[in-house]
Amino acid sequence: MARDQHTPKFRRASPTVRREALIEATISCLNKFGHDGASARRIAAEAGVSAGLITHHFPSISALVAASYESLAMSLLRSIQQQTREPQAGPRERLRRFFEASFAPALLEPGLFSTWLVFWSMIAHDAAVREVQNRTYGAYRAALESLLSQLRAAEGVPAFRLKPAGIALTALLDGLWIEASLNPRAFKPAEAVALCEDWTHALCSGAFPSLLTDRPGRHARR
Repeated sequence: MARDQHTPKFRRASPTVRREALIEATISCLNKFGHDGASARRIAAEAGVSAGLITHHFPSISALVAASYESLAMSLLRSIQQQTREPQAGPRERLRRFFEASFAPALLEPGLFSTWLVFWSMIAHDAAVREVQNRTYGAYRAALESLLSQLRAAEGVPAFRLKPAGIALTALLDGLWIEASLNPRAFKPAEAVALCEDWTHALCSGAFPSLLTDRPGRHARR
């Protein structure tokens, strides 16, 4: 019993565990304090370590923020994709599940939007954050394009161009998410999902001529 009382409270953690803890602390600080959370003092206090440990694992605070951006973005994408992995679901159903997951309560939490604002504000002047933005946006688009590719292969759906369709749908999802985050009373998540499903229906009905691979008059203009 006496031996247990003198056991050190903290044990030496592996570099990987320390890095993950610092990333979690950074996301928590940005969630709570917005831009003010991107400081070594706040992050170290949140993680319960000295500020010097941050520079031991990351070359700079911006590098830590970039790593946190990638960790959060990919974690959210994986959680959304998980909802689409229903073997018995058809292409339209998988897209609907993607939409519903995109407007889940956890993704509309106000602190998450504050965190994202910090990341976005750094894109223009921080190469590491900009690289993460390009990489994670590409992964998100790839996930949507995979679902759209399954939809395009379904019977009765006109052939459409995947890349511009993915860009358009991403823009719709992002715009609705930003609006819902800025003003939660503007519309209900179910209404956002319904708008996205309307977009899918319009795509399947050939209502977006510029997205079709064989749109009327295309060859005549060449």
